Amino acid sequence: MSKTPQNKQEDLVGLSRKSIVNQLLAVKESVVKKAPDYNMHGLTDQNKLAWFLRNLGHLGNTHYPYQVYGKPALNNGIFKMTPNPTGPITVALLSDWASNTAESIHIAQLTGVQDYSIHLGDTYYVGNSKEIADNFNDTIDAPWPYGRHGSFAMLGNHEMYSSGKSFFTELLPYMGSFSPGKDPQRQEASFFCLENDHWRIIALDTGYDSLKGLLGLTPNTGLKIPAPEMAWLTDIVAPASDRRGIILLSHHQCFSAFEQFEFQAMLPQILPLLGKRDVLWFWGHEHRLAFYGHNPLGADTGCFARCIGHAGMPVELGEFRLKGAQPTDKANRNLVMYDQRPRTTIDKNIALGHNGYVVLNFDGPQLAIQYLDDSFVDAGGARSPIVEERWVVDAATGALTGKEITDFTDRGPAANARLTHCQDIRLAVGPAAV
Repeated sequence: MSKTPQNKQEDLVGLSRKSIVNQLLAVKESVVKKAPDYNMHGLTDQNKLAWFLRNLGHLGNTHYPYQVYGKPALNNGIFKMTPNPTGPITVALLSDWASNTAESIHIAQLTGVQDYSIHLGDTYYVGNSKEIADNFNDTIDAPWPYGRHGSFAMLGNHEMYSSGKSFFTELLPYMGSFSPGKDPQRQEASFFCLENDHWRIIALDTGYDSLKGLLGLTPNTGLKIPAPEMAWLTDIVAPASDRRGIILLSHHQCFSAFEQFEFQAMLPQILPLLGKRDVLWFWGHEHRLAFYGHNPLGADTGCFARCIGHAGMPVELGEFRLKGAQPTDKANRNLVMYDQRPRTTIDKNIALGHNGYVVLNFDGPQLAIQYLDDSFVDAGGARSPIVEERWVVDAATGALTGKEITDFTDRGPAANARLTHCQDIRLAVGPAAV
């Protein structure tokens, strides 16, 4: 992974989420930077003028046609995890990673080769052909850490700034399950389920409907799960009738202790499908790492949420302002812990935090989740997670139980090198752990 970064992270500080801003930045890139000297297997062979015209043509928000699993008898979007005979099955989660910066390349290198890897969305600036290639095309040494058995990609709002076309037509053909000795099973849509005998990872598409207005100037807090995906969830995945542990993935946050916008209009759609249970829910969109305790989603359904949108974009610590005056205020959504450790300061007064990623370790009904960053080591100098938590699923009921959580940064001498605790961190895995 010797790919030379095309962007500097400091240039992405304060990046607007407005479509028109990102589209104009992409147009600028097409003018001031040379055209790519590769073609991603023939998919992106364009000169500089073509790049300019292509980006100019995306000023606006015309959605590319929604893709589904067209032949469910052959591929229904449920992918079986290949067992690991020597240990747990490992799945790496990275969100808001595809920024093509030195930091994102470093995170990809640290992630290494896991069994599977999943990008939770946002390719910067607008997810066009060049940006997809720069981040994901391994034939030209792009840095995405492909899994030994497969990789998957989710749709964020940034890919939709260019209509989603490059995501659907150029990125998804390289995603799916590619176990040795088996026919490849392609990811054909922006949603999928990755499962084994005890667990199901269900990836929800919140990107396709995430923009509103002619130029996508406003986040669509009323975004809904698209109808074809709902039909897939209802008829094929049918999680309510399944007793395996559920891990939801989405790009957008259902709730937030920090952001004004929350995306809860999808809840009435998905709650009946989950049944009476608690789930784990990972999302990005916000460029930070945060751990939430139990939050009810409905009368009998709840979640333990983790924001992990810190893989590649600048983690701007100045934006870490809680909604409530006290950390335990209801507005802060039972926030338990978050990362505001400073990594560097740019432009004299802009503090940036650490980038990182997550590895899920599946071992039968046991799940160990490791949160790793760009530099943390233990007292002996060995690379270490900053946080590790452990869960178990009851095979008879599908009930999740949080067993323990450990903050390894809490053992260092410097206060500014530790995660920020709002409550007893054991609440992040449930009151029973306290």
